[in-house]
Amino acid sequence: MESRNLINVIVDARYSEQRLPRYRNNPLIAALPPCLDDIELTNALMQSPEFHAEQRNWQIHERMQLVAGLSSFMVPLERHVQLARTLDVLMREGYVGREPRTIQHTQMFQKIYDNQKAGKAFQMSRTSATPQLSTSLIGISGVGKSTTVERVLAMTPQVIHHPDLGVWQIPYLHIETPHDGVSVKGLAHSILRKVDALIPDANYYETYAMRGKPSVETLMNHVARVMHIHCVGLLVCDEIQNLENAPKNKQSLMTLLVSASNELRVPIMFIGTNKARRVLGLDFRQARRSVGKGSAYWDRLTQGSPEEPGEWDDFLGVLWRFQWIQRPAELNPHLSDVMYHYSQGIIDIAIKLFAACQWRAMMDGSETITVQLIDAVAKKELSMVMPMVEALRNNNLKALEAYDDIAPLGFEDMLRNVESQYVGKRLRGASTRPGDSNFAPSVTTVLTHLGVESKQAEQIATAVEASGEVNNTLEGTALALKHLQPPARVKSKAIKLKAEPKLEPNDLRNAVRLAKSEGTRVFHQLQLMGVVCDLNKVLSV
Repeated sequence: MESRNLINVIVDARYSEQRLPRYRNNPLIAALPPCLDDIELTNALMQSPEFHAEQRNWQIHERMQLVAGLSSFMVPLERHVQLARTLDVLMREGYVGREPRTIQHTQMFQKIYDNQKAGKAFQMSRTSATPQLSTSLIGISGVGKSTTVERVLAMTPQVIHHPDLGVWQIPYLHIETPHDGVSVKGLAHSILRKVDALIPDANYYETYAMRGKPSVETLMNHVARVMHIHCVGLLVCDEIQNLENAPKNKQSLMTLLVSASNELRVPIMFIGTNKARRVLGLDFRQARRSVGKGSAYWDRLTQGSPEEPGEWDDFLGVLWRFQWIQRPAELNPHLSDVMYHYSQGIIDIAIKLFAACQWRAMMDGSETITVQLIDAVAKKELSMVMPMVEALRNNNLKALEAYDDIAPLGFEDMLRNVESQYVGKRLRGASTRPGDSNFAPSVTTVLTHLGVESKQAEQIATAVEASGEVNNTLEGTALALKHLQPPARVKSKAIKLKAEPKLEPNDLRNAVRLAKSEGTRVFHQLQLMGVVCDLNKVLSV
């Protein structure tokens, strides 16, 4: 058999006394790590890159890699702590009455054997007194469901060896439903392969799945025996919405999972997107079980108020500290609103938008985050998910179904995209002269980063080049800035006739509103929005 690296997977059992009477004298429970309090759980779940302010002076390529470390960023919120509690309770409760080398443990082997001899798999028992332990975690893509479950489960060893009992205990099995759905045999194969990867010298897949052509019933009884031998404590079925793509037998597979959980006393957690609601509601039994202990729906993060901050405010407040740009922007309500506008509280999108903004700011030389930058990055680097964000913003449930499975690009892909846009530009920079094909585009780029509409910026850049008054890009940019005219005033009648208009995040009129509401100057708000700039820094781009 091919050797496998099992380092850090298997530990020898160390038993601890249990205070709860129903947990006592059970080595499977006594070997589990102790329960953590809320503070310990929060510290264990917190994931952030190492950050030092002096890193902002490092070279661009080094800082861009530091930003990439945000890919695993996580701020523990109340929902994460509650999920950790649920998984811990499920695992411990599922082991009650399943002590190895007891009459009950042996009787289960006999029941599995009898089922196999009768040519049947699991059946629902209406008279069974077994507590039905299951839960579901449903929510839109990108809110961190699978990531959080993986981090919570990682606190428990994957395999615990009990030398005195001759038992290799598997506290949890985490399997993922294939994108094209799964058959009963496919589920069985996934479980057998997973156990083979965890247990030294195990060869269950070849022994039970590859020899001959076992029936579905026989194969599932083999799986039941393997799970019982290794005392599986929790079965996690991820991406359960993929059952929607199965050509047939959706209901039979769900019934099988429910029956196996009931007979083997192995709790199940179903994880999926909103589509999973249809799968879990195939019939009353599955619906009832999928909303068992600790079931939850994870929606996007919600905004709060200055008096009562919401989950979004807590999350962004921590994330915002990790700025490796040389002119870190101070988080204010307007920037927070714009970040929410383009992420709609989806954690994955918010993190990637924040990272991409820093990369863009490093590459274009601005070295700061502004409203205009967030707007440009969201529409460029995250254009693939903007339809889903728009559907969330408008609460368009029908459109959300179509975009449910869309996910943003990975960090590495986004980093390459940002870098590719600026390769060579920084090298040519100020030495570009009128007549060069890059002269007008370079001036245009500077103007657009200052908030000038792209069409107007192109017209000004062309006029500057044709004037014959400049020798390079720096002089061209300076002359272009002189061509800029102040924005036309909005007619007072329109303001009186219409209600307060809904403004885009990068609309300069936001500065006036914020100045009135906060009692500050309009110029100060324009500085916060990044509209008022340092000309010397602009000309050095």
